[in-house]
Amino acid sequence: MLTQSEIIAGIKTLDELCPIHKTNLIQLDRVVKIAGEEKPRKPSPFCPECIKEQNEKQEQEEVEKHLNAGIYQKTYNVFMRDSTIPEKLNDATFDNFIAETAEENKLLVFAQGQVDKYLDGMTGNTLITGSPGIGKSHLSIAIAKALNEGYRSKGEPKSVLFVNLTEKIKQIKEGWNYGKGASLTEFELVDQLKNVDFLILDDLGAKNAVVSPKSDWEQDLLFDVLNSRENTIINTNLNAAELKTVYNERNYSRILQGLEGNSFKSFTIKDKRYSINSLKAKIAQN
Repeated sequence: MLTQSEIIAGIKTLDELCPIHKTNLIQLDRVVKIAGEEKPRKPSPFCPECIKEQNEKQEQEEVEKHLNAGIYQKTYNVFMRDSTIPEKLNDATFDNFIAETAEENKLLVFAQGQVDKYLDGMTGNTLITGSPGIGKSHLSIAIAKALNEGYRSKGEPKSVLFVNLTEKIKQIKEGWNYGKGASLTEFELVDQLKNVDFLILDDLGAKNAVVSPKSDWEQDLLFDVLNSRENTIINTNLNAAELKTVYNERNYSRILQGLEGNSFKSFTIKDKRYSINSLKAKIAQN
C-alpha cells in the first residue's frame, strides 16, 4: 500500500480540464492494483474539486442521517415505542375492519376521512361515541397508524400516541401504593400526553355499572392534558349526557373542542367483539 507522501509525489497534473470546475485533472502517474480488477493499471484522472465536493456531501449525509434518527426518536418512533395497544388489536388497520352494515361503513368512511383532514392541516378534536364492541378501538388504532405513516411519507414525521387513560391512571395509583416501585408518575404521564402531536385516547371514561363523576384529581389531570392540546382523538362508550356526568364542565368543553363535523355517534351498531384472528378468517372467506 502506498504511503500518503508516495501518492503525493506520484501525482501528475494533466492539461485536460474538469468540465464542471474548469480546473486541471490530476492522475496518479504509476501502475497500481485496483480493487476488483485483475490487472494493475494507472487510476483514472480525477478533479480534486469534485472529490472535495463528494467528500463534503458524504459528510453532510452522515450528519443528516444522525439528525433524522434523533427526529424519528421524538416523532415517528413514538407510536410503536410508547403506545399501549391491546395485543388482539396489534394488527388493526382500515383494511381489516369488516363493515357489514351501512352504518358500519359510514363509521369506517368517517375514520378514514379524519385522517385525510389532519394530513391536510386540520386542527381540532375527533370524537367517536358508541356502544361497546362496535370497533371504536380498532378504528382509532387504524387512524393512529395512518397518521403516523402519512406524515412520514410527507417528510414531516409527527408524534402519534395511542393510550387507554384508565389503564395509565391505574399505573399511577399503583405507584402511590408501592412508592419507589412506581412504573409511571403523574408528571411523566401528563408530560407525555401533552407533548405528542396526535393523542388518541381509547375508551375514555369507560362506563361501569354506575355512571358517576370522576374524582377531582382525575378531572384536573385530564384538564391539564386537554387544555394544552390541539389534536386529540377520543373514543368512548359514554353518550353526551353521560360524558357531562362523568366529566366537569371544563373537561367537557375541552372534549368538544373543534368537533363540528368531526364527531361520529352510533349506538345502533351491534357488538362486533372481533379479534384480528377472527377478522382474518372472515376476510379469507369473502
